[in-house]
Amino acid sequence: MTSRALVGVLLLLALGGSLWWSGGEGEAHDLGSTPRSPTAPTFASPTSCRECHPDVYAEWDASMHAAAFTDPQVRAPEQSDNFRRTECLACHAPRPLFEHGIEPGTRVLARVERRADGIDCLSCHGLGADGGVAATRQGLSGPCSPVYRRELSTHQACAACHDQHNLHQEWLASPAAEAGTDCAACHMQRVTREHPSAGAPRAGRSHRFLGGRDRDFAIAGLELGAEVVDGNLRATLHNRFAGHNLPSDSRNRAMDLVVSLYDGRGTPIPPAADEERESWARRGTARRRFRNPYRSSGDPNTQLPAGETAVLSVPLPPEAVRATIELFYKLQPFIPDEEAKWSLSRELLLPDDG
Repeated sequence: MTSRALVGVLLLLALGGSLWWSGGEGEAHDLGSTPRSPTAPTFASPTSCRECHPDVYAEWDASMHAAAFTDPQVRAPEQSDNFRRTECLACHAPRPLFEHGIEPGTRVLARVERRADGIDCLSCHGLGADGGVAATRQGLSGPCSPVYRRELSTHQACAACHDQHNLHQEWLASPAAEAGTDCAACHMQRVTREHPSAGAPRAGRSHRFLGGRDRDFAIAGLELGAEVVDGNLRATLHNRFAGHNLPSDSRNRAMDLVVSLYDGRGTPIPPAADEERESWARRGTARRRFRNPYRSSGDPNTQLPAGETAVLSVPLPPEAVRATIELFYKLQPFIPDEEAKWSLSRELLLPDDG
């Protein structure tokens, strides 16, 4: 090999090694088939972190952060439309937060490569051209050259992605913010890692980032109630998470509170004649929807704010003897209740006034 050719190869390798950090805005290429990155010998992907942090890697790999680019719901026509809506790329395949700083009003930038890795370790911890990774503890050492950055453990680190649909603003206005309960307190639950690496065993926070798709996590912050008052069944839903409105973030999310009344033969009592029923809402005597609608729809925002209680009051006809109160959490707004991601219900016998 000639000296000129050798220089060319070395230059190509140098440029290739810097591509992850340079990122750059650009058009997505073959968005539907971008593979997960293979095990990398250099510090350039989530798999680079796995050897020292296997527990954290496993948590992240099972999270919606890892699926931020590949999840079918995200790629659906009414959402990113297979990322033809390029404005979605920045939050679903972001370059490191620290490339532009973590300050109010800043937003992440989209990376061009490895988009199938979604929101990965380096999206939050990478220090970009400065090298090393950001850490939330002081005095750490390791192959990744951890550098203590206090702001990584604050709510502002989440805002660069999670305020595109006003989620961070909702939190700022909530009782949780007033009490000093931030995003990590709920969505990064405390864990103790036992794997003999990276200083374990030690306490930390889970990188599963549980959210509305996880039924047990979601219903822990909800209270579903019912009572009969003055001839009306009052179904109540209380948002005691006090962290943000429900449902939040994605405008595709919807929650439906449904009351179904039944007569003595078990026959459902339909809605009042003057109540218009949507084609997808085929069940129930009455319903109330909670949703932050598409901006273009002109529909009102009906989310349930943090710490508040919603009431659905249904007049009781004489033939009603039993009622069910159900809550459906939907990943798409116009699907039938049977296709909800999860549901919550309770049943009660109605008082006999005769």
